[in-house]
Amino acid sequence: MRRLAILVLLFCAACARREAHFENAPVILISVDTLRSDHLPMYGYRGVETPHLDALRRDAVLFERAYSHCPMTLPSHLSIFTGLLPTEHGVRNNIGYRFDRAKFRTLAEVLRGRGYRTGAAVSSYVLRSETGADDGFDFYDDAIPVAAAGALSEHQRSGYETLNAAESWLGANESQPFFLFFHIYEPHASYEPSYDGEIAKSDAIVGQLLDRLKRDGVYDRALIVFLSDHGEGLWNHGEDQHGILLYREALQVPLLIKLPRSARKAASVARPVPLDAVFATVLDTLGIESSERSLLRDAPSAPIYSETLYPRIHLGWNELRSLISDRHHYIDGPRPELYDVVADRAETRDLVASDRRVAASLRAELAKFPSKIEDIGAIDPEEASKLAALGYLGSAKNRSGPLPNPRDEIGSIAEIKSAFALAEQHRDDAAIAALRALLAKNPRLSDAWSKLGELLVATGRYHEAIAAYQSAIARTERFSPDLALGLGFALLEAGKPADAATHAQLALASNPREAHELLARAALAQGRVGEAEQHARAAIDAGDRQPSSILLLAEVERGAGRLQEALQTVDEAARRANDLEVRHLYGADYLRGDLLARLDRPDEAAAAYEREIAASPDHLQSYANLALIQLIEGKRADADRTLERMARANPHRGAYMLAAKTLDAWGDKKGAARWSSRAAP
Repeated sequence: MRRLAILVLLFCAACARREAHFENAPVILISVDTLRSDHLPMYGYRGVETPHLDALRRDAVLFERAYSHCPMTLPSHLSIFTGLLPTEHGVRNNIGYRFDRAKFRTLAEVLRGRGYRTGAAVSSYVLRSETGADDGFDFYDDAIPVAAAGALSEHQRSGYETLNAAESWLGANESQPFFLFFHIYEPHASYEPSYDGEIAKSDAIVGQLLDRLKRDGVYDRALIVFLSDHGEGLWNHGEDQHGILLYREALQVPLLIKLPRSARKAASVARPVPLDAVFATVLDTLGIESSERSLLRDAPSAPIYSETLYPRIHLGWNELRSLISDRHHYIDGPRPELYDVVADRAETRDLVASDRRVAASLRAELAKFPSKIEDIGAIDPEEASKLAALGYLGSAKNRSGPLPNPRDEIGSIAEIKSAFALAEQHRDDAAIAALRALLAKNPRLSDAWSKLGELLVATGRYHEAIAAYQSAIARTERFSPDLALGLGFALLEAGKPADAATHAQLALASNPREAHELLARAALAQGRVGEAEQHARAAIDAGDRQPSSILLLAEVERGAGRLQEALQTVDEAARRANDLEVRHLYGADYLRGDLLARLDRPDEAAAAYEREIAASPDHLQSYANLALIQLIEGKRADADRTLERMARANPHRGAYMLAAKTLDAWGDKKGAARWSSRAAP
């Protein structure tokens, strides 16, 4: 009887451990983007100090081997939010995909259905609400300023600004059950001052949030999950950042789970675990849905799937997929690789030839995961019909032959970055030549086509830009709304507003702010001011009052002859930019100068143009307008110096042609001819 009683007690204790949950506990999910686990002291690193994260670790369960399913921000976070792989939730790249909230549920959606207030504050434009990442959130702060150009990943804000938004929301909601998603971007390139320095900064930001939770009596009763979406290459296998390769440095991430009342304090879990299991873990811990997938249960690990389509979509190289088992990492591509990640954490010794049985077993297991990349028709038939009408479907499907192996091609990334660096230095003609050389060798470089089109528009070579964007679209395997918008703006500048509007329509569903802006400009070019204003206001709403959209409304008001109203709107745009801590709103002083000139206030207009030139030396029209004011005032020498300043700051054909156009409009045919000769090839 005594033995039976002991067995019953042990069984009940096991059941209690298994079924213990923390009903209505606050949930805080903290994501530090691009944070490698092996660059944190809690994982044995000594190159940086993270006192706040170390303190959280002492109250939490640390997962020694947590892995992301994709080394890109949007797909990885959606796996965390949904408990699904990218092949299941359908978002497989940072651009060109939108989460279908009607098909899948998210953690925020489930918790909101249980009475939780749900809030989020994010630091990267990649996670903007337009992507569908805001599904289930009552509050989603993504007020991130958008630069005039550059990759999506470059549009970010300081984690301290994001913290201010999160703390404001906490103040109104932390007295009731709540779920907060807090995302910062500091370790993401570009690093200031270094990758480890950015980690120290992230520690300070997260520390402020944790201190706030402690002061308010929330920390002890909260379920806190700390993680990253993916790691960073840091040149370990030839990649400096992430997205292209699938080695451990890009996939292994930190993961801490602090239970309410610090249950299981300072524990560790050694087995490999997947990020998509965070969804089940939170719901199981709260007692909402019981799940064997909870990371806090001792279930055996299944192989962990990861993928990247970035090489295929952006670079014309082969996609990569991988499986991580208890001991091995199998990477599938044109030349498969196998590593023992226990004995060889740096993945320097490829065992695919020597351990054929292990490789074959993991290859067979990997084959169970879908490998197909959906074409556009499978995603949106209506959009597919629009594309077909424009002749954009079908060409990519006719490809034949194998694609290059990203590992073999990774060295050419330096050449690509060199071309982009020339553009950043405003050496546009040199950048254009470098991009054309790259595309001659690899015509599938989608990002290079896009940058080439952007530079050709900036330098006034609109018809060449149209051809570049059309070439890019013809070669992409999956239609890109961003390329359609780039082509639309090129068509607009080339005097084809109706065609521009047609291309804007293709991007309305996925990029509503940018699409409405293009539609507004196209309508304005056709004299449909009322329609232009509707689209400008729609762009303001779609982008959470982006300063650039407000500035566009001022342009529309100028087109309607409402000059004083337009000046007030420029001021409104500047105030919004200031709220977002934007130092200078590109084009604001130019537009202010144009309005002041039309109101016959030339001195104020000239001062505004000078401010725009000082802040944005590449804003060509500011120089041209300033030169015209100087010509009108009889200051010919000043006008010549202004045009020369423009040419020195922008030594390319577009600037020379604008100088020629400016003097030609003034009636100086000889001066115009001199500038035209400088623009000749």
